[in-house]
Amino acid sequence: MLGVTIVSRLLGQLGVAVSNRLRTEGDELRGLVHRALALGIGGGLLAVPVIAAAGTGIGGIDLDVALVAAFALAPNVVWQSVSGVLLGQARVRLWNYVQLGSPVLTLAGMLVLVVALDLGVLGAVTAWLVANVLTAAFALSAARDLWAPVALPRLDRVARSLAVLAAGMGAVQVINLLSYRIELFILDRHAGLAEIGIYSVAMQAAEAMWLLSAAVANAVTAPAIHDDEPGAVRLVRRAALRALGLTAAVAAVVGLAAPFVLPAILGEAFEGSVRPLLLLLPGIVLYAPVSVLVVYLSVRHGRPRLSVLVSLLGLAVTLGLSIVLIPEHGVSGAAVASALGYAAGGALAWLFFVRVAGRRLG
Repeated sequence: MLGVTIVSRLLGQLGVAVSNRLRTEGDELRGLVHRALALGIGGGLLAVPVIAAAGTGIGGIDLDVALVAAFALAPNVVWQSVSGVLLGQARVRLWNYVQLGSPVLTLAGMLVLVVALDLGVLGAVTAWLVANVLTAAFALSAARDLWAPVALPRLDRVARSLAVLAAGMGAVQVINLLSYRIELFILDRHAGLAEIGIYSVAMQAAEAMWLLSAAVANAVTAPAIHDDEPGAVRLVRRAALRALGLTAAVAAVVGLAAPFVLPAILGEAFEGSVRPLLLLLPGIVLYAPVSVLVVYLSVRHGRPRLSVLVSLLGLAVTLGLSIVLIPEHGVSGAAVASALGYAAGGALAWLFFVRVAGRRLG
């Protein structure tokens, strides 16, 4: 499933790439959607043997489990691609329904296949596959005006540009996936699984606050794409500052409540997660606007390389400081390394936004 997640991050941005292409080139929507779906389904099917082989060879899991997980990739990419187009068209209500589909259906499937029928890991992965298939079917049916009637997609220069842009934006998510977890590998080496458990609680509690900034980013995506340049700059700037303020307010509440709430809910064994959580909060706040700024850099202007540089800087700072701090300070060192990595990435994103906006308005 990790392999499927990584590949889906690379292919799942095809819908967002369609929205960018509509703004910059004015191509016909249905033709772009046909190209995006063809690329997503084709890429997903081509990746099946690779993911299955990696799962059995590297992960050491059974072939049937690996195949079931791999076949979930294509429908996963389909509904993510449709979601990206819906967001660019400001069809947020339907976008929300599609987003809810996979997790809700996966939970329902697990209750049947894992809890009731006791099918274990195979049942869990099968539930995930079925959930992705049903979500893709719902997305295609509910948004059929985006692609119907079906026509043979043209895999031309336009299709290649969609693939390149989607891969660039997907690379940002893959690097972020690694960046947010890189300190865990070093912490495991020096402190062991018990400390990873304590730190993971702190990390999950802190990163959950990014749901606020993600919601702000989703809300401004369509207007940021379609507005004129001065309007888009003002909108993104206000939204990024709003994301910063909201996250800071929640972080203050979390910081005050965490010393009492975490031990009460999880038990005294997790009291050690309070300190790393408090250390993570400043970095979490400073990085919160990035998801909004990326809408302007990657989605509106099709410059995912800038977003990749933001992610790479955060990864480099987190990794370098983790190597230095974790051996001596354990989970606290991991939290400081992550917080400073987030802060560095956030600062660079603001710098890129100011420079790009200045050039566009100048």
